[in-house]
Amino acid sequence: MNLRPLIATSLAVAMLVAAPAAQAYPVKTSGTTRATPQLAADIVARLSAYGKATRGCSFVFSAEMRVMPASYVPRGPAAPVRARGGHYEQWSVNACGQRQLFQVGMWPSPRGGADFALTPLTPPQPLHRS
Repeated sequence: MNLRPLIATSLAVAMLVAAPAAQAYPVKTSGTTRATPQLAADIVARLSAYGKATRGCSFVFSAEMRVMPASYVPRGPAAPVRARGGHYEQWSVNACGQRQLFQVGMWPSPRGGADFALTPLTPPQPLHRS
């Protein structure tokens, strides 16, 4: 009995199940960021997971990004980003029909690439006020 097709199919299914879900839609972005495209995608994935955990919805429609000046004083619990050679940004995120402002700290990773930390600065707000 030739088991190769069965093994190949099993491996393919295992890889699909183990692989992280790819973002199936483009997130509209505006403003400025120092994040690489990969880091920005990682941040959006974390924002999506945050939305799923806090509101039961993971759809991130858009993000408006702004690099904060060196004089910016971080709010809330924040990683020691500047001591690690990093910087702060604020991202205004439209997710699940609501807007929320996040502080994003980014710094070089000792393993290569970059690490980041998110801090929500506002609760989710309606997109349009009546």
